[in-house]
Amino acid sequence: MKNFILTFRAELIKIKSTFALWLVILGAAFIPFFLLLNYIYNWKKYIPQPGVNPWHEYLRNGFNSVHFTFLPLLIVLLIALLLNIEHKSNAWKHIFVLPVSKSKIFFRKYLVLICLMILFYILVVFFFLTGGVILGLWKSEFNFLKYIPSYSYHYIQSGIASFIARSFISVSAVMAIHFWLSFRLKNLFLNIGIGLAGLIIAVTMVIGNWESVVYMPYAFPVLMCNFTPDAQNFLSNFHIYSLIVFFVVSLLSYLDFSRIFKG
Repeated sequence: MKNFILTFRAELIKIKSTFALWLVILGAAFIPFFLLLNYIYNWKKYIPQPGVNPWHEYLRNGFNSVHFTFLPLLIVLLIALLLNIEHKSNAWKHIFVLPVSKSKIFFRKYLVLICLMILFYILVVFFFLTGGVILGLWKSEFNFLKYIPSYSYHYIQSGIASFIARSFISVSAVMAIHFWLSFRLKNLFLNIGIGLAGLIIAVTMVIGNWESVVYMPYAFPVLMCNFTPDAQNFLSNFHIYSLIVFFVVSLLSYLDFSRIFKG
């Protein structure tokens, strides 16, 4: 356990020399910043009706923008950057000669990715809430300061935390797929290209209302746009499929990394 913590800290130190951490921070600020500008520029359009919680529409617009291509693309770029550190410096073989098992190497890198994604969600919620407070201070007609921030799915009110949990589950399949690809493919641009191709196909399927879109991993985050949950179940079908893909691909990538991968 002590060795795992030490190696995990080493991974955190390693990413300081990359753009990965900045990608998370800037990526989390990107959509909230432009949403803030949009509200300022078109402020009359967003004045809510009396008695309406303005946070519902504000957060819906913001999270729709995050999930429609932006979030899956950010994940593809982030994972490619994280694993490209070892490919670029040809460091895999040096890592494997250390007195650390491949299992610990695999899980510490996976844990770094998950921690960065959690940081992204914390920051994006923080930036959205900060933007709402700024708008409320700028124009009291927005009523942001009169209501508690919450999210609504077509008038079904829910907490932000439950929405974020569903969002994280929706991207877990893409995370697992590209984590595997990133240590298998040395070419950074090939990895990103596969992600772009998958995302383009997914968006085409969503726009075309294909029934099979619920089986397309790259479409799962996009399906979170204007998401309406099942009142009886916390997870929808595509969330369940995302978890299945995540666990199956993670298991296969672990077996590949620990038994076959030589760097």
